[in-house]
Amino acid sequence: MSLLIGTTAGAFLADDPAAPLISGQRVNHIARDRGSWWAVDQAGGAHHDGDVVATMPGAVVPLCIMPTPETVWIGADGARLFGIDHGRLEEDEFFAAAPGRETRGASGEPPGVGSMTLDADHTLYVSVRGGAVMRYDNTGVIPALGAAAGACQVAAHPSRKGAVFAACAQGLAFTHNGHDFEVRSGALHSPCCSAVAVLGDRVLLSASDGPDRAKLYRGELWGGDFEPLGAGLPQWFDEAVGAHCIAVIDGAAYVGVGGAVWRSDDGGDSWSEVVGGLGDITCLA
Repeated sequence: MSLLIGTTAGAFLADDPAAPLISGQRVNHIARDRGSWWAVDQAGGAHHDGDVVATMPGAVVPLCIMPTPETVWIGADGARLFGIDHGRLEEDEFFAAAPGRETRGASGEPPGVGSMTLDADHTLYVSVRGGAVMRYDNTGVIPALGAAAGACQVAAHPSRKGAVFAACAQGLAFTHNGHDFEVRSGALHSPCCSAVAVLGDRVLLSASDGPDRAKLYRGELWGGDFEPLGAGLPQWFDEAVGAHCIAVIDGAAYVGVGGAVWRSDDGGDSWSEVVGGLGDITCLA
């Protein structure tokens, strides 16, 4: 399947942007699920391979979606978590009662479940926008990273259990065991990070010092300074790289900013623009 692109005007395949998968709606997030895909839109719809399979109750806005072997999770505003099970949409009572999920972080943003990831042990990690990262396993829901970190996006290593990374207001937070996070920001022009993706034994990370100046970086998984990436990219992006706007698909790396997408096939050493002229990009998958 080609790269999936969500925008303020719908969802598209990079190979065929003229034929929208979702039209006329802001797409907040897209997630792959083996050979299929899921998405959520600003109007409250949950999509599976182009069909609306659920609608959020009332005025609830879905922000992200995560298919797992057991259920399909939807993160929403108000720091709420919903599950789709056999066509039924229900709020998760354990997450609703979890301490720390509604705490506002460094950014002061209203709480919302903005990002989720599943590690190699099928443990769910949930980042509350601008706040904490919550760990959800068979023992319950606990804060794994405190709200002061100001988490924006969380991503897990695809094959290492407990290896989780979070783009935060303080830099990149990382853990080997799913519990004990460290934060580093060496050589970033600003510690304020908004998007992260795992690329083999490295991470790709975006940092910005305001709404109109951002840069893409690469770093080792567990330490060291970050390296700015620029070959084929703009010297500076003229807006922050949004959560879920860095993606790694079959070894190729992508970053989407504004209405354009760049691709790297050599681990981030060089980039080329592969899609342009789209509406404002909200996510890649």
